[in-house]
This record gives sequence, C-alpha cells and structure tokens, in this order.
Amino acid sequence: MTRIPSLSSITSSLSFRLFLVLFLSIVLMFAAYAAIGNHLQSRILEQQARAEAARHGDLIRQGLHDSMMLNERERTYAYIKLIGDEPGIEAIRIYDKQGVIQYSNDESEIGTSVDLRAEACYVCHASSDPLQAVPTEERSRIYHKQDSDYRVLGLITPIHNESSCWSAECHAHDASQSILGVLDVQLAMEEVDQAFATASRQAVTLSVAIIFLALFLIAAIVYRAVYRPTQRLRRGTEALARGNLDVQIELDQNDELGQLAQSFNDMASSLKKADTELRDWSRTLEDRVNRKTAELERIHSQMMQVEKAASLGRMAATVAHELNNPLSGILTCAKLAEKRVDRLEVDEKTRQGVLENLELIRSESMRCGNIVRDLLTYARESASEFQRIHLHQLVERALKLVGHHIELGEIATDAQLELEDDLVICDGDQVIQALIALIINAVEAMPGGGRLTIKTWEASDGRLSRVGLSVGDTGVGISEEIREHIFDPFFSTKEDTRGVGLGLAVVYGIVQRHQGKISVASKLGEGTTFTLEMPRDPQQAARDSRQPATTVK
Repeated sequence: MTRIPSLSSITSSLSFRLFLVLFLSIVLMFAAYAAIGNHLQSRILEQQARAEAARHGDLIRQGLHDSMMLNERERTYAYIKLIGDEPGIEAIRIYDKQGVIQYSNDESEIGTSVDLRAEACYVCHASSDPLQAVPTEERSRIYHKQDSDYRVLGLITPIHNESSCWSAECHAHDASQSILGVLDVQLAMEEVDQAFATASRQAVTLSVAIIFLALFLIAAIVYRAVYRPTQRLRRGTEALARGNLDVQIELDQNDELGQLAQSFNDMASSLKKADTELRDWSRTLEDRVNRKTAELERIHSQMMQVEKAASLGRMAATVAHELNNPLSGILTCAKLAEKRVDRLEVDEKTRQGVLENLELIRSESMRCGNIVRDLLTYARESASEFQRIHLHQLVERALKLVGHHIELGEIATDAQLELEDDLVICDGDQVIQALIALIINAVEAMPGGGRLTIKTWEASDGRLSRVGLSVGDTGVGISEEIREHIFDPFFSTKEDTRGVGLGLAVVYGIVQRHQGKISVASKLGEGTTFTLEMPRDPQQAARDSRQPATTVK
C-alpha cells in the first residue's frame, strides 16, 4: 500500500522549496513587469493625449486668428461653441492676463475670473511674477475636475501680442505688452482612462494566466527533473539500507542526478559483489571448518580407540603372560595324566570317565590358550613386514583357509575382484588374518546359509593411490546401537562363550597399521558389509601424513 506523504514532509522537501522559490520569483518578476508596464503605458497614453491636445490648441488658435484680428466677436463665439460641442472637448476658454474669461463655450463663464492659484493655472502663477513664456512640455496639465470622477487634460496656449495685432487700427494694445491672453483648451480623458483601465485589466488577466501556466510548467519541470529522481534515489538508498543489494536506480538523464544515480548503482553493484564474495568465503570457511571438525572428531575417535586399545593391549599382554604359564602346566599335566590312566588297571567305565574329564581339561586349556594367543596378537607391537604382493592372491588364500567353514555353513561365495592392478605393499599375513576374521564373522552371521560377497576396486582420491576391499553377507545385520562399539576390544554379540570379542578389534588394528580406514554398513535382516580402504604404499602414506599442511591463502 502506497504511503501518503504528510504535509510537513512535503513542505520540507527540496522539490517543494525549489518550486516555491521559482514560483515566487516568477510572481515578483511579473508583478514588477506589470507595474513598470502600466507606468510606461500610462506615460505613453498621456504623451499621446498631450500631443493631441497640442494639435487641438494650435488648430483652434489658427481658426480664431482671423476672427480675432477683425474683432468679430460673434464669429469667435460661434467657432468656440462649435469646437466645444465636439466629443471629448471639456471646455474652450480665452481669458486675459488678469484671469477674466473673455470667450468660452460655456456662456455662463464669460466675465468671470479664474483662480490663478488653481491647478490649471499653477504652472504660470506659482510665483508672484507670472511667467512670460512657458516651456512647451509644461503647457499641458492633467488634473481632476471638481464634481467629476475622471481626469481632464488642460493645454494653455499663450496669445502673443504680434505686430499685426498692436499695429492694427482696431486694437489699442501697447506694443510693449507681450501676452494678450491665454487660450485654455480642456480635453476629457475619460476614454483614455477607460482604455488604460481595460488594458490594465487585460494585462493583469494575462499575467495571472501566464503565472498559472508557469506554475504548472514549473511544477511539471520540478516534478520530472527533481522530485521523481530524488524520490527514486531516496527509495534506492532506503532499500540498500534494508539490505537489498540488487536495487538499481533507473534515471534516463545525464545531469548531476543521473550521475549520482549511476554512482549509486556502481556502489550497490560493488557492495553486492563484496557481499557475494564474503558469503562465498563464509560458506567455504564453514565447509572447511566442518570438514576439519569432522576430521578432528575422526582423529579424536581414532586416538581414543588407539589409546583404549593400547591400554587394553598392555593389560591383555600382562594377563596373557600371567595365564600362559599356568595353562601350559595344566595342559601338560592333563596329557601326562591321560597316559598314566591308559596304563592303570581299572574298569572300563572308570577309565572312560577319567579320560573324558581329562579331555575336557585339555580342550578347555586349549581354548584358554587360544584366548591368550588372541590377547598376545592384539597386544603385540611388533613391526609389520611390508612387501609387494598381489591383493587378489591374499583374498584367494584366505578363502581357502576358511573354505571348510564356508561349506559347513552352506554359504555361496561371490568374489568380484575388479582391480586391474592388484599389486600393493602390505603385511600379507596380517591382511589374511583380517580377512579370515571378517569372513568368519560373516559366516557366523548367516546360520541358515546365505551369500558371501568379496569385492575389490580402485579407490584412489586423486592425491593418493588407494585400493578398496569389502566383505559382505546377507545375514541378520547389526543394529545402530551395537554398530558404534563393534570395533571396541572385548565387545561381542555372540551368546555363547567361544570368544572374547577381539576379532574385529584385531582387524581394526591391522587396518590402522596399514594407514587405512574401515567402515561398516548394515541393516537388520538384510546383512552387513565391512569396507576397507588402504593405500597402495602405507609407508609413503605415513610419511605424507607427517608433513605439515600447506596454508591456503
């Protein structure tokens, strides 16, 4: 849902302030332009009105010249009356130097005196000594006439005492008199003022229209050039701050904001690249830590197994050494007693009972001897005799050694020996011992018969040449709880007392001495598979493991 911006956020934005400054600047400029334009237009209209009044004054003066020279007063009155009745003519008067009106289109004014201090006469009579000559530009004046709401333009035209006038027989003017009177022409400026007011209203209307048009144009320009780009920049920075490194700002402009957007996009791309690299390094580091942790756990488990095996081995060696001599004595005495019983003259029943007891003593002593032998085999630390030998030959030899046991258990054997190059360096006797232990366990796990599968394959990992060997059965399987302790010494799942649980522990030790590893996969009711992976050259593998690891930069 789009969030509606608040009034405070709008008024405080850069776009609004820029729009306001531009709008006020245009309003002020148009106001100044309108004021100056109105003033200039007013001056132009007044100048035109003054020029028109001057032409009227000259025409009237020239038209009255002949009648006044001939002193034809009626004719002069008629001419002034005729001109005064024209539209736009407010008044036409002729008065002498004392201000007494001699002629006027308004007969009621004849014989009256004008106020020489009035606005119309102030130009000439502002001082105590009236001007003899008035500049042409100052002969006109604009003023408000009493009892009217419009202005009047008055033009005074002096009537000079020309030679043709003072020399005429009909006139008695002194030649030294320069001004005989004044022709006062007054023009109404009502039409001019109305035209000026109409033009002013039109100018104001046009200015307002232009201002509003400028308002929309400025708003559109500011919105497109400033507001929209800055909003995209703001949304982009907010998205980047929230962690969205895929954000890109699209601005199709080459100004500073476009360059800023391009810089932002470059920065976001750099951050995304750096973040990707950091994540990759983090995952790589995590994977390395997990691998090292698993490796350390495996090494720790192996060390615990080795330490446990070493401790139990030392104990087993001590116990085996202590039990071996008494067991040898018991076995020897049992054999001697058996020979002596054969020479004694006793009934057959007694003889047979004694011989059975002696046989029991001998067989149990032999079983104890085998247990002691297993303990010594598990505990001994003698060096292995490594030599080059074919692995397939060791497998075939082990199968022959336990062949009778396999036949008695009605077990089918499937040997999948797929190694093209089966030449390895190992202790052949120990490998055979491990294979026999695994095969016997597999046969005993299939009391009702089954299939024994032995496989070999190339298990090289690119760094070290390895071979793989597996022994699988279709027996009862091993539960997950038991699987964790299957290589522990003295751990056995057999319900009888024929062993002490050293077979798989011995296998584990043999595999360790060959720098290999052993694993088990099993499912209850479907069988078990033991998998061995050993280097072709255990001694080289041991040397490689002692070399320091190369630091990865």
